[in-house]
Amino acid sequence: MEKPLVFLDTDVLISYLRGDLASVHLFDREILDCVCLAINAIVLQELLFLAEVRNHPEIVDRIQEKVTILDFDLVKLDKYWQNARDIRNILADSNDVLILSSAANCDYLVTYDQKLKKASSYLSNSKPIVVTTEQLLEVIDQENIVPSSLSCQGYKSSIFPLNKVI
Repeated sequence: MEKPLVFLDTDVLISYLRGDLASVHLFDREILDCVCLAINAIVLQELLFLAEVRNHPEIVDRIQEKVTILDFDLVKLDKYWQNARDIRNILADSNDVLILSSAANCDYLVTYDQKLKKASSYLSNSKPIVVTTEQLLEVIDQENIVPSSLSCQGYKSSIFPLNKVI
């Protein structure tokens, strides 16, 4: 069985860096063995502006070791620009259109951004399924993607020091 391809929006990586247990759990070896995490150059660029990353630039290298960097899907991007009128009032940033184009062929897009979720619904695709981190972990549990001893339930929030997260 092929691993599900899971695109992570910037807000999920921010919650990871800040120690949110659900987002931290996504990067556990057991989860990484069962899913393929992905980002694109836009998400990477947005990470570079974070204070956590400016103070600890090695974080970017560690994240890149755990994710696949996807290209933009130019065919999807062209289609999305054609729908720009429909989504223009939803998305505040054109970066989100670039994120959607990279995530278009992924199984899941993990985000807390309700505007991004709403915009994706205008694109009439079955992929990606837009979920929060907690919802993805529930899917992983329900589909028994990881052994039951490594349950994903109960991951809400925590205050991990940054050096413990990465």
